[in-house]
Amino acid sequence: MPDPSGKETDQMVVDIACLDHRRFRATLISTIGSHCEVWRSSKRHEKLVDGEIETTYTEFVIKWPYTDYSENETKLLARHYRQLKDTLDEIIPDALFVVTKINGRASVLVLAQAINVWFNIANQQNEEEAIKLLCANPKSRIQLSRFVKAAQAWRKSDNPKVIDLFGIDNLIMDTNRDIHFLDSFFVFFFEDTFHLIDGCEEDTELADKVNLSIKRMNYLERLLEQVKASCDQQ
Repeated sequence: MPDPSGKETDQMVVDIACLDHRRFRATLISTIGSHCEVWRSSKRHEKLVDGEIETTYTEFVIKWPYTDYSENETKLLARHYRQLKDTLDEIIPDALFVVTKINGRASVLVLAQAINVWFNIANQQNEEEAIKLLCANPKSRIQLSRFVKAAQAWRKSDNPKVIDLFGIDNLIMDTNRDIHFLDSFFVFFFEDTFHLIDGCEEDTELADKVNLSIKRMNYLERLLEQVKASCDQQ
């Protein structure tokens, strides 16, 4: 499948049972995530409009996990993602979790709405620019506030969980200045799993990820306060 942007595309070097690799073309866009590779592609649509063929494209990403997942594990991943979607609506890209075979082994594939990443909103080094952007874009300000309030509620719930802000570009502003959370695999950290078994040493890798996520969430809370003060002065 050709890329409508004219960019060179690649053949996915993985055998995914539900995809026809002889025709399927995609561009590798990320290998640095903790859980998956991310590929981007498009589907062409043609329809007759006023006697002429009109061509449009649907852009989507394919997330291929590094680890095999059982059907029950896939249901858990999808359930957590659905919690995000039900609460945060358009902030969370549409996604489909597909149980399939990858390289002959049972696993899961995620097909998700493609988002044009433009700005990392959770990176404290971008604070000055973030204040300007959020002041200039009331919709993104409202979206970020919704995200932070939901994250706070999840952490204070009976089953406390921390939304994953550890990943690079998990929370971003797109080219339309909308806020999106892009993670699909293990979108929550559960703080009570620091100690996987009573008496065992703390899972330091998990602790580091949770602590950084909390640090970034605290930054987002302060950022919104600074944005309000800055906007009120204008």
